[in-house]
Amino acid sequence: MAGELQHGVGMSTMPKNFTLENASPSTKLLEKRRQMFEVQEALELQKKEFARKEEAFRKREEALKKKDLELQESLIRFSKFLQENDSKRVRAEKKAADEIKSRQQKQKEIEQLAETLEQLRDEKEHVHDVLDKYMQYHRYLESVLEVADEYQEIQDLLMRHATLQATNDDLRSHQQRCACEAEAIRAALQAFNKQKTDEILNLNNRLAQSKKQLEDYEQEASLQVTIICFSNHTAAAEAKAASGGNSRC
Repeated sequence: MAGELQHGVGMSTMPKNFTLENASPSTKLLEKRRQMFEVQEALELQKKEFARKEEAFRKREEALKKKDLELQESLIRFSKFLQENDSKRVRAEKKAADEIKSRQQKQKEIEQLAETLEQLRDEKEHVHDVLDKYMQYHRYLESVLEVADEYQEIQDLLMRHATLQATNDDLRSHQQRCACEAEAIRAALQAFNKQKTDEILNLNNRLAQSKKQLEDYEQEASLQVTIICFSNHTAAAEAKAASGGNSRC
């Protein structure tokens, strides 16, 4: 390029029939200096062009480094997000397991109360049977009194009646207490059943919410993976484009 520039300039300033061999030494010296000046100008232009391209390459390199740093930071944030998401999933699973355990415990308590109520019902029937037997015995004694001579005294009859009356009162009182206890336990069991049923429903709802939250976490993690993959692909494409541009320069 410099030779062509020198040759073009030299030919344009000299006559067509003029050659350096026929020129004087001072003319030759001036022509050499002019040629050296033109070569120096060409070199300066080339240096400036090289510096411009070098600066452009440096800026591209810095942009790629910045993109790479941003990508690394994005990967770090995503890794942290995955760790936090995994911790949330573990907590959600533990919470769901605790709620299932609590529901099973409440169900077990309901079964135990139902068994206690059944036992009280059996005891009540037994008391009724005992009372019926005592009443039969009482009627039997009355019939015996009508035909037996040893109970002719009023005092004997009163004592016997008092004994039977006390026994009967005790049985009735015991029956009444059993009936009251059974009724109280039945009411308590109904209230307990309602409370535990509500708690079980609440636990089921919370369990469903925990499962839904876990699914949301998994979907969010999948979306973040897709975004990271897309970012990696975009960064790789930009790096490839930048590398191709540099090679052309």
